[in-house]
Amino acid sequence: MVSSTSSDYVIYHPEKLRLSDIFTTLVFGTSLVGSELIETSISSNVYGTKVGNVGVNLITVITWILQRIMIWISGPLALFGLLVEFTLNLFSLNGGLLRLLHNLVTGSLVIPKKESADYRSILAHIDERTDLYRTSSVLNHLMKAEPMDNVSERNPLDLCMMAAKIVYENKAYIENVITNHWKMYFVEHYNFWNEYLKSDDTQAFICCDRKENAQLIIVAFRGTEPFSGKDWATDLDLSWMSMGEMGRAHVGFMKALGLQDEKDYQKGWPKNYAGSRKLAYYTIRSTLKTLLQQNRNARIIVTGHSLGGALAILFPSILVLHQEEDIMTSLLGVYTFGQPRVGDKDFGDYMKAKLNVIFKRYYRVVYRYDVVPRVPFDDPISKFVHFGGCVYYRSWYKGEMMKQEPNKNYFNILYIPSKYLNAWLDLFRAVFARIRPGKEFKESWISISFRLIGLLIPGMASHSPRDYVNGARLARVTIKDEEASYTPRDDDYVNGALLAKLTSKDEEVINEEYISVF
Repeated sequence: MVSSTSSDYVIYHPEKLRLSDIFTTLVFGTSLVGSELIETSISSNVYGTKVGNVGVNLITVITWILQRIMIWISGPLALFGLLVEFTLNLFSLNGGLLRLLHNLVTGSLVIPKKESADYRSILAHIDERTDLYRTSSVLNHLMKAEPMDNVSERNPLDLCMMAAKIVYENKAYIENVITNHWKMYFVEHYNFWNEYLKSDDTQAFICCDRKENAQLIIVAFRGTEPFSGKDWATDLDLSWMSMGEMGRAHVGFMKALGLQDEKDYQKGWPKNYAGSRKLAYYTIRSTLKTLLQQNRNARIIVTGHSLGGALAILFPSILVLHQEEDIMTSLLGVYTFGQPRVGDKDFGDYMKAKLNVIFKRYYRVVYRYDVVPRVPFDDPISKFVHFGGCVYYRSWYKGEMMKQEPNKNYFNILYIPSKYLNAWLDLFRAVFARIRPGKEFKESWISISFRLIGLLIPGMASHSPRDYVNGARLARVTIKDEEASYTPRDDDYVNGALLAKLTSKDEEVINEEYISVF
């Protein structure tokens, strides 16, 4: 492997892909380095000109084709999404079909308003739950005498996943849930500039367990919107840039976080930003500093689902780069759900060392054959890989702590029968969901209909936040590989995936070493 310098980068432009490019590269092995399709700082004299080097292999071409399709349909897909969500809200706000017809006749029809607190996205229609889950575990006993009474009864993994779920909604909806359902303090909801998409498309919110004397601060990043073709294209992107000793990082995710120069990370990530755009990293960093000054004992949890999970783990990586000790020492944990790959092995090794020494815990949660944790695809050129302990849900009720989820290569044909079988099992369980765990887990016809997608595209339906919420509330987690998690320290457990139901291979382990107060 050729080592990367701080100025190394490979940027792909799938929007410029032509059929002739596919034919000449796959059939004749023609290099596309230097063409409009590939920008790179790396000389072809170093990497050569054949297929399998910088330019192209089969995975690269498949990725380009999928990205090109996503970009091409982005406009119609967004319009379709608006129509679907408006229709769903029209029916739900008017009490169903019969009530809607009555309201129409009587002139009392309720028209959905996209920015209102009762307007829900497709994801909120798939999973309507807003309240946090009260656990009857030993947490309640161990957390006695703590002032955070509104948090101490909660499952922290559920709190993070619910935050990662509601961040898909509009500001009014989010504020209403945090204030009235969670009884917490809403700080702010943001729309940040995304240089990759050239729009204010990176969203996040910050909340605290209380307004004064807060002990917990939550930062939640929004993930891939179901009807955003450009978001899906970002997830698939194989473009990378070198971050010096930190290794390679995903360009699209970095630009969504606030990167300003994709070809030089030192210029792209200045410690102090003087521009006029509102960028996610710098704005959130500033807000956290203010909150920590006002709440000296507060600890921070960063979370996100899908693309939001990628931003959640990249955010502390830039804190490391800028040596933001005040925030880093207050960072209690990073919890991601259905997170795509964000960097190469060097990046993972660097962050594992920093997370183990500076931060308290990083858990990456994966439900079944969710397609997004398998993207960007397992490409031998870009070499994107996951790092950190993986909490893998084999079903709603069984989870394993392991180094790597099964089927890391989405195109592995050996897993095709299992992926389709699991899609059918999920659909079956959805129909009878409330029988075993209770009525709270009953699924609507919208949710069941969404699962049908998994019968066409294995792993797509498994990406739903609903399954991650169910996993946080129902799963029993076993340790399959002890090396999958980091070495524990006295204050190292925020609980998360190890919450009260952590089991070894043969017996249940519930003790104070694995349960700690926020």
